[in-house]
Amino acid sequence: MNFLIFGFLALTIVIQFWAFIDIAFTKRMKNKDLWFLAIICFPVVGSIFYFQNRKKVVRIFNPTFNR
Repeated sequence: MNFLIFGFLALTIVIQFWAFIDIAFTKRMKNKDLWFLAIICFPVVGSIFYFQNRKKVVRIFNPTFNR
């Protein structure tokens, strides 16, 4: 039982840290302060909500071949 609690705690810390890093290094977001506050106040729910609602970067691969 203690191992399960420790596992969930470790998972929470990893997800929260990953969200903080993603928010800090992204340049396409305007309201970073609001996301930081949401993740600090509600670590699990805030992190999951952030990852579900962040804007995805879509890169279109369209190679051109020279002849």
